[in-house]
Amino acid sequence: MDRIPYRLVLKDAKDPFNNRCDMVRYAMDQGIKPAARHYSCSRNTIRKWLRRYTAEQSLTALKNRSRKPNYSPNLTPEHEAKEIRELRESLKKIGARRMQYEFGVKRSVSAIQRIIKSSNNPPKRRRKHITKNDLREEKQKLKIFEKIQIDIKHLSDIPNYWKQMRANKLPGYQFTARDVKSGALFIAYGRNKDCINASTFCAYLLQHLKRFNIKVREINIQTDNDGAFVGNSSPKSSAPFKYIIEEIYKATHLRIPPSAPTHNSDVETSHIRIEEEFYDIEDFGSLRNFLNKALTYQVYFNLIRPNIYKNLKSPLKIVEEEMGTVDPYLLICPPVILDDMFELYESTVTGGHDVPRILRFCKLKITG
Repeated sequence: MDRIPYRLVLKDAKDPFNNRCDMVRYAMDQGIKPAARHYSCSRNTIRKWLRRYTAEQSLTALKNRSRKPNYSPNLTPEHEAKEIRELRESLKKIGARRMQYEFGVKRSVSAIQRIIKSSNNPPKRRRKHITKNDLREEKQKLKIFEKIQIDIKHLSDIPNYWKQMRANKLPGYQFTARDVKSGALFIAYGRNKDCINASTFCAYLLQHLKRFNIKVREINIQTDNDGAFVGNSSPKSSAPFKYIIEEIYKATHLRIPPSAPTHNSDVETSHIRIEEEFYDIEDFGSLRNFLNKALTYQVYFNLIRPNIYKNLKSPLKIVEEEMGTVDPYLLICPPVILDDMFELYESTVTGGHDVPRILRFCKLKITG
């Protein structure tokens, strides 16, 4: 299949970070000329991103840079800017236009206002709150399970849960997946935060969706750059998590830019909700009791709980509006302890999918 030329990626994509990451990895493996042919771009483009990454040794180098010039010939000289700031300091409410016609300041109104704002005492104005980057309309255009965000939540910093975790040997990490379109939540637990548990969780989730005839090839799995998902921070790094997604299930793995957690806002928001509604208020007498209550919460969250930001609709309601009547068990994936499911990871990596054996790990009942 022909790859989309890089110039079209720049034109259509809001953030070509993932494409550049793949481009640098391909160039490091195959060379600059093969990479230029593969991505339908010039060799100078390949050299540019490869040089930036090599110089900084950080994924931050692959993000867009500001095009603001380092020097502006029309910049107001410092001695004039100082006079404007002193005038503003002495006459607190004086405006830019008055500075022009009354005090003979030769700079433009916009230049004077910019200098005033940059001073130590800018004018205080109460502004109406405006929600920036509201992506609700964009998310409505997605298909069900077209994009799934995955992240890991640390549980040891929750006071109510920590004592019970120590007493009943409960897991310390929650592996979370959330469908962006419907808001459906899927969780599992691990005693360790490593690539094996992350890969097992991904295989467990995708195999569950596959059982309900969801086309996993069309799914985009989005994660941050945690080592459990990507190995190390190098674009060349290849972790088992990515191998299972792209080689076994033929889906797509997307990495968000470094230091940009808002790109995974859906799954991050679910971490806040589950802590307030579950971990902070529930008591767990044993590991089995904990898993049963986690399953019950998942049933509540996916089948019943209305989401304010999705017009007070539950995930099941949103799924049925797009797909028609579905088996509710599509949205019920029993939480498990991933450390005890190494056989699933092993069979997936070697190409096998033993569904009956997977289900034997999930001897859980939905309890109220």
